[in-house]
Amino acid sequence: MAIFEKSNQTRTLIDDTEKLSCTLENAHSVNKHTEYVLQVRRGYNEENKWTVSRRYRDFSSLHASLQQANIELPLPPKKLIGNMQPSFIAERQIALQNYIKKVLEHPILALSLPVRSFLDPQNYSTIIAERALQTVSIALRGDGQYELKGPLPDIGWRVRKHYFSVTESGSGTNCLLSFQSYGPDKHLSNKDLQTAFKSLQNLSHPNIAEILSLHTLETGAYVVRRIYEKGSLRDMLYGTEYNKCYLSKYGNPKVRKPLTLGQLAHYGYQILQALKFLNDKGIPHGHLHPGNIAIDNQRAVLLDIENSLLGVPCLYRPYLVKCKRVNRAPAIDVYCFGRTMYELATAKPLDGYCCDVFENSISMGAHQDLENLLRMCISSVMCRHGSVSYNQLLCHSFFTRASLNGVTDRTHLKFPLSLKDQLRLSVTAMEERLREDQNMQRKAKKEVRIQELLSSDVEMKRQQKRAKKRESVWKSTSSLAETHSGSTVSSPTPPAPPPPPPPQPASDSGRSALLQDICNFDRSRLAGKGPAR
Repeated sequence: MAIFEKSNQTRTLIDDTEKLSCTLENAHSVNKHTEYVLQVRRGYNEENKWTVSRRYRDFSSLHASLQQANIELPLPPKKLIGNMQPSFIAERQIALQNYIKKVLEHPILALSLPVRSFLDPQNYSTIIAERALQTVSIALRGDGQYELKGPLPDIGWRVRKHYFSVTESGSGTNCLLSFQSYGPDKHLSNKDLQTAFKSLQNLSHPNIAEILSLHTLETGAYVVRRIYEKGSLRDMLYGTEYNKCYLSKYGNPKVRKPLTLGQLAHYGYQILQALKFLNDKGIPHGHLHPGNIAIDNQRAVLLDIENSLLGVPCLYRPYLVKCKRVNRAPAIDVYCFGRTMYELATAKPLDGYCCDVFENSISMGAHQDLENLLRMCISSVMCRHGSVSYNQLLCHSFFTRASLNGVTDRTHLKFPLSLKDQLRLSVTAMEERLREDQNMQRKAKKEVRIQELLSSDVEMKRQQKRAKKRESVWKSTSSLAETHSGSTVSSPTPPAPPPPPPPQPASDSGRSALLQDICNFDRSRLAGKGPAR
């Protein structure tokens, strides 16, 4: 059993936010059906790749599981007759390549368990939820404080985070339990983690959600909080309920309700106050997005502040990898805050890793201060050169309309001195891994550019060779024509005989005598000389 748990723990150390890329290499027939060979790569490491064989019906099953997201995907239709012909298989391979490319381009689909298990079945088992249910059932049975009512499947984006509905044994109050497996950025020992959890349970801040119960287990930890019936801020943006499936809620929402400028200033200022408080205490949030914020009595409260201790990756990590200078814990929170404010103002997530143009946004065009605030957080200049501090953001003119100018309630969070050093080392290790991934991403980007240049050089050389070949052919043709012309001049045809000379005209004296004789001709003379009768 210990060996099995160790193997399972090793698998959970995979970064679930790393990008997966897929290429259909070839197709072959096996037992009267066609199997397509997929080469899958994780992240930007060329060595971290593997192959998976899938049939068309596997693609069809994946497509059926993604239909709840209400996103149009170009799955090629099924064909019953002639589906083993080589020409048809080649066409379908191209169509399936286009299909899986479109799936991986959509962030919500790319992070879902159906897609991950389709491309990486070794690390993403379909029974992850069953194992989590067994773990939580055993833990609650031993604790006795809460009773398990049932799972709330797939309400969050994390593959290894599972939600359950529980009831407090004494009061019968319904609560929400979340179980999260440890991630690759967990650097605290189990003992230090338990000490940190005790401090978090005593945390007091008006803009941080209260933790009712928090316990560490062998493979993860579970947290119990009260249920916010309106859900998170993301649920309010898209007019959905918290207990619905994540794909159906956020895949292609039909309702979009952006916040007003007053709400943005009010809630944004409170969020910044909570982020600054956590950063000052040595435990940055690092996972801010609209799904981790709830509204309670006109106050924004942060959820999932324990994620940084559990070592799980951030939702925006694929975008953080592309930001050159956003690799320190305060800068990460500022960047996530900017993306969060953008989504709250437009009711749609930011597509790229940065944004410099805001004219077409719903609310931002009406207020220049909001645009300036977002530029300080998510502009390309900030991503290349570094972000601003919490104090600069809190003093921004956009928050002058906020009704709260400061936190008046009593705040409390205290860690032992020995634990503070371990927390600092843990944050440093997380930052170092992010920097390594950023360097790897830039290196991979340079390699792609080099390959493009090399391919362009190769193509240019090919064109030069073709030009030289055409030139040589033209020269050989012209030289052959010259040779043929030279041979004609060296053996000329004999010249034609000259025409006969014209007859010489008679002299003028001879012609005159002849004419005179003709004129003096006498016929009688000819008769007198004739014979007598």
